[in-house]
Amino acid sequence: MTSERTPPTGWVLDTEQTTHDELMGRDYTTVLYRQEHTRDAVYINEVIDGENVWKYAVHRSGRDGDLGTAADLEAAKEIAFAFMDNSVGSV
Repeated sequence: MTSERTPPTGWVLDTEQTTHDELMGRDYTTVLYRQEHTRDAVYINEVIDGENVWKYAVHRSGRDGDLGTAADLEAAKEIAFAFMDNSVGSV
């Protein structure tokens, strides 16, 4: 399980869930953070890369939203929090 962190000011954790996909035969996790007073969002979901390895993709709402990929959920959250921290001053 991942450590609990409070999102930066102005952001809230909307959803964090792990579900089992029978077709894939595995559990997968999705996370959604939303900015409280805008429609901005940051998503984390599992994807499979070209080398058949599961990773966590981090992306934000809007155009050119790819923020990066990470090997584990904690590293993906670090990417998301860095973006959210930087976006707080630009609201």
